[in-house]
Amino acid sequence: MANVKSFEEANGNSFGDILSSKRETKKVKIGLFTGGYFEYWRMFPETLEKNVTSDMERVKENFKKKFDNVVFSGMVDTLDAADEAGKLFKKEDIDILVIAYGTYLPDFMTMHVINQLPNVPVVFFSVQNDERIDLKSSYEHSLRNSSTIGIAQITGTMRKLGRDYKIVVGSIDDERAYKKIAVYVKAKQAILHIKEANIGVIGNVFRGMYDLELSKTFLKSAFDVNVIYIQSGHLLAEWEQVEDSEVKEVADKLLKRFKKRDVTDDDVMRAIKLAIAMQRLAERFRLNAMCFLDQHFLQKQTRTTARIGASLIMENTDITVACEGDLGGLVTMMLMKSISGEDALMAEWGEYDAELNSCLVMGHGIGVPSLAKSDDKITLTRTPEEWGFEGGGLNYELIVKPGDVTVAHVIETPDGYKMIVSPAKSVDLDPLPYSELHAMVQVKTPIKEYLEAVLDSGVTHHCIVGISNMAEELMEVARQLNLKTFYIE
Repeated sequence: MANVKSFEEANGNSFGDILSSKRETKKVKIGLFTGGYFEYWRMFPETLEKNVTSDMERVKENFKKKFDNVVFSGMVDTLDAADEAGKLFKKEDIDILVIAYGTYLPDFMTMHVINQLPNVPVVFFSVQNDERIDLKSSYEHSLRNSSTIGIAQITGTMRKLGRDYKIVVGSIDDERAYKKIAVYVKAKQAILHIKEANIGVIGNVFRGMYDLELSKTFLKSAFDVNVIYIQSGHLLAEWEQVEDSEVKEVADKLLKRFKKRDVTDDDVMRAIKLAIAMQRLAERFRLNAMCFLDQHFLQKQTRTTARIGASLIMENTDITVACEGDLGGLVTMMLMKSISGEDALMAEWGEYDAELNSCLVMGHGIGVPSLAKSDDKITLTRTPEEWGFEGGGLNYELIVKPGDVTVAHVIETPDGYKMIVSPAKSVDLDPLPYSELHAMVQVKTPIKEYLEAVLDSGVTHHCIVGISNMAEELMEVARQLNLKTFYIE
């Protein structure tokens, strides 16, 4: 062990202070508890147990169709069965416990399972057979649909005990119910995606951006991420090792794919050389995300910008990238990618359009081509901002494709972290000639009132625009992480 060194000074790929293997994200595992009450079986011995078991099998089959990683308890109808179910769920290390009753069930049975899983979030699925009541049904049929009374009892108990839970009400084949359960699953998966993630920070927060300054200690406490500060020299060392032949191969593909404007061959080659260096650095240090500041120092050293580098890394790997030291924005991007499966746009609040009831948000080159409607709507351009370097840099000019989007950001308050969440629409427009990534975000609230409320809430000047409406999932993430929220449409 005498030759083991810190990542800050080691030349190879083995370090004493970074895990040798890249962290693998755990896939959410759901425990499905299905129950009925043994006392009822003898009241209708020929049919009730058989029918309730069949009902719970239908619930099970629906879970198998809609979720990938489920542990089933079988029919829990006695305390012994509850004990076995609790032990099974504990052994399988489930992440969410979903409880569905086929009849009323006394709370002591359910609590016996829940108490074996003290840190596992609970979802109660108050389920019945159909969307309509059969007005010609018997008392046996009412027992078969007596889930609600059992759920009412157990939730009353849980509230008295100060235990948290979520409720879903629906019928066995009710798509709404399963979509609501999926919200909790996606939120939990997003949290697991960022848990123990390595975030590499190159540079610092841009001077004067006090709104973005965050403590890595509190980030660890709130989100369980590892913030690793990396010297710019490490990136420059990787830059020096990139071969021209590697750069040309990537450049040829990029130039064949997109039209260009006001960029030279040297601009393209330098930007892609930095992109390759950034990806190598991220892979060498087993990063799950990267946050860089390229203004001034990196631009002066490399005579280019890191914008295409950020875009190519996100498009070609599972690594998320942000800039200017915005770790709150980066965490938001990571959560959005987990929920939607797509990379988000890192942008800044901009001017409003009263007629479109929209706000134009501008990027800093942090986004991917799939944000646009199609590749022919994207242009390779110079970087619009110049911070004292020779050359033009390289950037995408695109506008976010029309459809549902979510604007969000994790911000720091005197009382801890808060998440802004805002479902919106992206307006169908041609790209503006800004040499930049951008989006025209349309909201429901009158736009001036919207911006007044947003600015009054104490947001940062950055905002993250995710593809699709994932507001409900993000609100659930915030709930599970005990974050305050600011929601506005």
